[in-house]
Amino acid sequence: MKLGDSIIAATALALGAELVTRNVDDFKHIAGLPVINPFEGR
Repeated sequence: MKLGDSIIAATALALGAELVTRNVDDFKHIAGLPVINPFEGR
């Protein structure tokens, strides 16, 4: 995982926020991090 992605994930976890990204594969392995792809199902 790249440093930028780590910072984004850590911020979302610290805030209890959902992470909205098209790049769900980079974040799906992080436990407790809800990841949403806004383009899914189109």
